Amino acid sequence: MNKDIYLESNASQQPAIELLQKLGYTYISPEDCEKQRGSKYHVLLKDILRGQLRKLNRYTYAGAVNEFSAANIERAMDELDEPLTDGLVRTSEKVYDALLMGKSYPETVGNGKSLSFNLKYIDWDNWDNNLFHVTEEYAVESQDKQHNARPDIVLFINGIPFAVIECKAPHISEEQAVEQMIRNQQADYIPQLFKYAQIVMATNKNAVKYATTGTPKKFWNVWKEENDTFLNAALAKHMVDRVPTEQDRNIISLFSKERVKELVRYFVLFDANVKKICRYQQFFAINEIIKTIEQKDAKGNRQSGVIWHTQGSGKSLTMVMLAKYILMELASCNPRVVIVTDRKELDGQIASTFSHTRLNPARATSGRHLVELVKSGKADVITTIINKFNTAERLDTKNYSKDVFVLIDESHRSNYGSMASKMRTVFPNACYIGFTGTPLMKREKNTMARFGKLIHKYTIQDGVEDGAIVPLIYEGRFVDQKVDEENIDMWFKQTTKRLTDPQKEDLRQKWSSIRRLTSTDARIKRIALDINNHFLLGFKDTGFKAMLATNYKHNIDPAFFRRMKFIVEFQFPDAATRKVLWNATIPKSTPLADDVDIDFLAERFEFVGGNIKNCILNAAFLAAADPDAEGEVHMRHYLQAIKYEFVKTGKVFTRADFEPYAHMVL
Repeated sequence: MNKDIYLESNASQQPAIELLQKLGYTYISPEDCEKQRGSKYHVLLKDILRGQLRKLNRYTYAGAVNEFSAANIERAMDELDEPLTDGLVRTSEKVYDALLMGKSYPETVGNGKSLSFNLKYIDWDNWDNNLFHVTEEYAVESQDKQHNARPDIVLFINGIPFAVIECKAPHISEEQAVEQMIRNQQADYIPQLFKYAQIVMATNKNAVKYATTGTPKKFWNVWKEENDTFLNAALAKHMVDRVPTEQDRNIISLFSKERVKELVRYFVLFDANVKKICRYQQFFAINEIIKTIEQKDAKGNRQSGVIWHTQGSGKSLTMVMLAKYILMELASCNPRVVIVTDRKELDGQIASTFSHTRLNPARATSGRHLVELVKSGKADVITTIINKFNTAERLDTKNYSKDVFVLIDESHRSNYGSMASKMRTVFPNACYIGFTGTPLMKREKNTMARFGKLIHKYTIQDGVEDGAIVPLIYEGRFVDQKVDEENIDMWFKQTTKRLTDPQKEDLRQKWSSIRRLTSTDARIKRIALDINNHFLLGFKDTGFKAMLATNYKHNIDPAFFRRMKFIVEFQFPDAATRKVLWNATIPKSTPLADDVDIDFLAERFEFVGGNIKNCILNAAFLAAADPDAEGEVHMRHYLQAIKYEFVKTGKVFTRADFEPYAHMVL
C-alpha cells in the first residue's frame, strides 16, 4: 500500500469530509454519485438536480401557481451542461450566469398562449431550500478516455459541483496539490468538472491555498480569517474532539454554507476572459464597508469611511466587487455608484476593469456628459475624473439621493481642494468611500477625518507576509571621504605667490570649481568601489537582483555593460517636451516678467522634469530676494537658477551655453 495515500486519506481527506458533514453537507458515496451521472465523463448528479429544479421552481399566471413542465426541467439540465467549445473560462462564465440568474423557458398558459418564465438552479433568496452534498474519490474520465482523474473531495449544491478539494499528506507540499488541480483543468484531462467549480482548494492539512477555475499557480491565495467571532464559534462547536488544523480553519472560512453563498454570489467575477475570486482582504473590506454604509445619522445619511489597502493588493477589483455587492444587495434602494479618480490614466484603467465585467459603467467623457449621466439616472455605475465636477457645479447639477455611493480612488489626493468641494455640492447626501494605497501617516490622517473613519486596512507588511507583493528592503550606505584641505591650500598659496590680488581672486574662484570637481570624481570612485564590494560580499549568488541607476550613461566604461543582463534606457525629454514641462511646472499665479524666454530655456538646457522644477523654485526665491525685480520673476533669475543646478550636479558649463543671455548671469 502506498504510504502517502494512506497518510493523505487519514490526515487530510477524512478529517475534511467529517468537518464538512458537521457543517451541513450530506455525504454521498462515489458509487451513488456514479449511478446518477450516467457516465464517468458527466459530472452533474442528475437525480438530485432534477428533484431540486422541480422543488424550487414555480411560475404564476392568472393567479394560479404552476409547476414547470417535465420537458423544460430536462431541457434546463441539458443546457446547464455547456459544451467546452469556447474554452474553459468562457464556458465557466456561461455556467456562472445560469447559476446566478437562471434561464428563461416558455410555458403554455391559457388559450394555448406561450409565455416565458425564469427557472432558477439555486435559490439565492431562501438558502436553506438548497441541498448540499459532499463526496470523495470522484472518478472523472477525459473525453477521449485517455486520462482519468480522481479529485479527493467534491462539493455540490443541488447536484451541481461547485467546489473541488485536493488533499496531500502532511509531508508533501500543498504546491503539489495546486499543480495537480491545474493539470486536471487542462483540455485533455477533466475540464468538464471545473466549468462548474467556483472555489478550488489545495491542502496538506497544515498549509492551504485556494483559487477558482483557471487561476495560474502564482495567483493561488492564502485565506486569513478576520472574523474571529465567526471562526471561534464554529471551532468550538465542531472541533471538540481534536486540535484544529489550518485545513479546518480554511474549510470553515470558505465552505460554511452562508460563506459559500456570499463568496459565489458577490465575489466571483470575470475580467477579460480571466475568472477571479476575491482575496481575503477584499472580502472583509467589503463586508466592513457594507456594515458601515448601513449605519445612518439622524438625517438618514449613510456613514462614510476610508479603505487603506497597499499598492498591488487589488484595489481596482475591490471597487468592482463592492459596486457589484451594492447593486445586488441594495437593489431595493435603487443605488447608483460613482467612481472618481484624479487622473485620466486612472479613470481609463478603472473604466477598463469595469467594462470587462458585467457592470459596464458609463464613462463621463466631459463635464457636460457627467451632468447628463447624473440627471438621466440610467447608468448604475459612472466613472469620472474629479475635475469634471467643475462643469456639473457650474450648471447647478445636484443629486440629493442618499443612495448614491461615491468611490474615490487615491483619496489622499482627490478629497481636498475646490474640486472635491464641488463634488460634494453635486452629491450633498451621498455616501463617500475613499480608497488609498498610501500609508496614512500623520498628515494623511486628515483623509480619515474627512471621510469619517478607517473602515479597513491592508498594509505593505500584510502583503509581504501573504506573498502578494515583493518585500522592499532598503539599506542606507555611507561612504566617508576626507579631503586634505590644509595641504591643498598650502599648495595654492605657494603657486600663486607672484600673482596680484585680483589675479589670485580670479584663480581662486576657478580653482574652487576644479577642486569641487576633483573631489566629486574621487567620491564617485569611492562610492563605485563600495557598491562593488557590497554586492560581492552580500548579494552575489544569493538569487537577489542588483539594479544600478544613473543619469550619465556616457560616464560608464562600455566594458562594464557586458556584465549587465538588461539595460533599460529612458530618453531625456526633447525640446518640445521640455517646453511643456516648463509651462506646466511654473505656477499660473507666477508674475513673469516680459523678458522671460521659455522657448530658449527649453531649447538650450537638456533638463529632466526634476531639474526644471528645481530651477523654477530657485528662481522664485531669487526674485523674492531681488529688490530690483519689482515683484516679478525675470529671465536672469531663471538663468541664475540654471547655473546653480549645473554646479550642484557637477556639470561643466561655458559662456556659450547661456548666449545671447550670458550677460545676465556671467
